Amino acid sequence: MSYQVRVGKRIRKAMRRFPLQDQARIMAVLRALADKPRPAGCLPVKRVERGTYRLRVGNYRIIYVILDDEQVIMVARVSRRSEGTYKKLQPPNTAI
Repeated sequence: MSYQVRVGKRIRKAMRRFPLQDQARIMAVLRALADKPRPAGCLPVKRVERGTYRLRVGNYRIIYVILDDEQVIMVARVSRRSEGTYKKLQPPNTAI
């Protein structure tokens, strides 16, 4: 059974600033999450709501929430790994 991957406008806009090669790699990983929401290498994010995971794609991190009941993956953040990557991490708005 396939999940629906939801990426908000802000995240899509921020990703446009990434190099094209990185954009392609990230988009490929996001498409793959639909079939396998917990791939090898994904780790739970500490100190946030249960069901929040992070996945490394080169120097970038994809942080997402899995809603198993609804078969939905909400992408919370896609950013370059830095000290601020996990600060002020809020769950994504589920009303998209």
